[in-house]
Amino acid sequence: KDIGGLAAPKRELEGLIFALKSPDLHFRWGTKPPRGVLLYGPAGTGKTLLSKALARESGAVFFHLKLNNVVSKWRGESGELFQEVFSVVKANGRSVLFLDELDALSIERLFLPEEARAAGGRLVNTMAENLDDLDDTGQNMVVASTNRIDAIDPALVRPGRIDRFIEVGLPEAEEKAEIFRIHQAKAEARAGRKLFLELQYDAIITRMVKLSGADIAEIIQRALEEKVRLEGSGQE
Repeated sequence: KDIGGLAAPKRELEGLIFALKSPDLHFRWGTKPPRGVLLYGPAGTGKTLLSKALARESGAVFFHLKLNNVVSKWRGESGELFQEVFSVVKANGRSVLFLDELDALSIERLFLPEEARAAGGRLVNTMAENLDDLDDTGQNMVVASTNRIDAIDPALVRPGRIDRFIEVGLPEAEEKAEIFRIHQAKAEARAGRKLFLELQYDAIITRMVKLSGADIAEIIQRALEEKVRLEGSGQE
C-alpha cells in the first residue's frame, strides 16, 4: 500500500508472497514454488521497493546484493562471494535475495577483452550453479532486477532458475497522482502537520512526460528543501 501505482506487478507479487509464506499450497496442487523472478523496466520505477515489499509482506529476511559493485570491486573474488552469499541466505530460513542489476554479469562477457569475458563467464556459471542448488521447499526466493533485459545472460533466465518475468513500467497519469499523494502523506507524517494545499494533479501531470516514481519523489523532496531554505533564511 506504500507503493503507488504498479497494480499489475503488485498483483503478481501477491502470488509470490503465498509461495514464501505457504509453500505447501503449491505442493497441494502438485507444483513447486518459483525460485527466481526478474523485475525489468526503466530506472526508478520501483523494482527495489517491490522486492523489499515482497520480503516484508512474507516475513522473509531481505538480502540486497548490488552486482555492479561486486563485479567491479571484487572481480577476482566475486565467485567466492556469490557462494558465501547463497550459503548465508540458505542458512537464514525464509529469505529473499535481491540481485540488483543482473545485467552486470553479462556486460563483462560482451564488451571486455577475452580474459575478462572468460572471467565473466565463470561468474555466470557460479551464479547459475547456486540458483540450481536452491532447494524446492520454497524457503528462499531470488528476485533480480534490470533495466537492460536484452543484456541478461540466457543461462540465468532458463526454466528452473530466474524464470518469472514481471515488467515494472513508468506510471500512468492516475498512478502518478497516487504516487504524489503517498509521498505527500509520508512527508506530513514525518512533520506531524499538514504541509500541502490541495493540488491540481491534472495540470501538473500533463507536464510530467516519462517521469518515474523516483522522479516524483524527488520533486516532493526538492519542494520541501526549498521551504527549508526559505525558513532557514527567514523568508518563510
